[in-house]
Amino acid sequence: MKRLFLLFVLSVCMLPIQAQTADGTKQCLFKTYDKYHVPYRIPAIAATKKGHLLALCDRRYCGFDIGFGKIDVVARTSKDNGKTWSEDTVVVRGSGINGANDCGYGDVALVADRNSNRVLCMSVTGNVAYVKGTRENPNRVARWYSENGGKSWSAPTDVTDAFYKMLPNTHTMFIGSGRICQSRIVKKNKYYRLYCSVLTMTGNERKPCNFVIFSDDFGITWDVLGGGSLDVSSSPCIGGDEPKCEELPNGDVVLSSRKWYGRYFNIFRFNDIKNDKNSGSWGQCVASHEIPGGIKTGATTCNGEILLVDATEPITKRRVKLMLQSLPFGDKRTNVGIWYKEIIPNGIYSPRAFAAEWNEGIQVSKTTSAYSTMIQQKDKSIAFFYEENSTENGYDLVYLPLTISQITKGKYQ
Repeated sequence: MKRLFLLFVLSVCMLPIQAQTADGTKQCLFKTYDKYHVPYRIPAIAATKKGHLLALCDRRYCGFDIGFGKIDVVARTSKDNGKTWSEDTVVVRGSGINGANDCGYGDVALVADRNSNRVLCMSVTGNVAYVKGTRENPNRVARWYSENGGKSWSAPTDVTDAFYKMLPNTHTMFIGSGRICQSRIVKKNKYYRLYCSVLTMTGNERKPCNFVIFSDDFGITWDVLGGGSLDVSSSPCIGGDEPKCEELPNGDVVLSSRKWYGRYFNIFRFNDIKNDKNSGSWGQCVASHEIPGGIKTGATTCNGEILLVDATEPITKRRVKLMLQSLPFGDKRTNVGIWYKEIIPNGIYSPRAFAAEWNEGIQVSKTTSAYSTMIQQKDKSIAFFYEENSTENGYDLVYLPLTISQITKGKYQ
């Protein structure tokens, strides 16, 4: 009887949350064809040590993807958990000069250090489209920093040669845009380790492949997680598209890669992370929609974000770890929403086990919507930053704060 009563109370409590939509509190931070008369794309967001939010995206003067002409990276900031935002500012400006290495900057990957005021941006740069890049004329890589939580930014540094030296069998590459993962476990000297992932065309056949890279000095130098031959055979996700990564509670690393109908998942398992922070191996990559209970979306391929957060069951007060994955729920880049999955604390996951038993959470958008990213704010809300309302070659870039309860329809808070 007690169990039935608890289930009844829980179901009643969930009703208004299930009926709740994400409309009403969202804010359009960048509107395509605003006063600049150009499209916007590619959201990236970070929360600084002080809790300030930094929202960055592409202002595409060329009208197309990075590599086709002039693009600036622009930003707005919030000091009050997203209630109000600054006017937009230019973080880094593309020259627009045909063929120049600084012609445009875009597809930003972003992280704010949890222990200092440093912020790192990595981006594509130049005037070569990814699909046309070669070793002689590559899709280029840029890096720049803020030392004061995003108030000002350094000039960008071209680090293309170092990245292609790191992956010598790769013809063209770029880092998956959005959030760079900062480890909660692995620390060397001042900084906790950074993980991000790259999309490459590797080998003589220019095969699409993903690799995960890491940095122990906050982005100055990078190495390939797992090492190996660094050709197609050593890729943890052969055939993958734009990738993201996240750290499991035990320190293992999840690769989540874009594909039709869902995601590819793979996991790097460390041999003994307490004593050796580099040695381990990748599992067998799996497609989420082919696994029972796995993430299965409509007929589309689109990038999203993966994020681990703390949560609580409302009635039992049991503390849990949740993995969130954002993607369009619908066909043709529509109805962006968030999937979620409870993660066993310090559990060891195979890629297949990780890909199973996901739940469909909140549907954030009811219209055309595409790329999305998210981080946790200082007030514990999830800062969701995504593309909505498709127009010619662009979207509006929308910010929406969400609670864990909203995301999980009341199952967790």
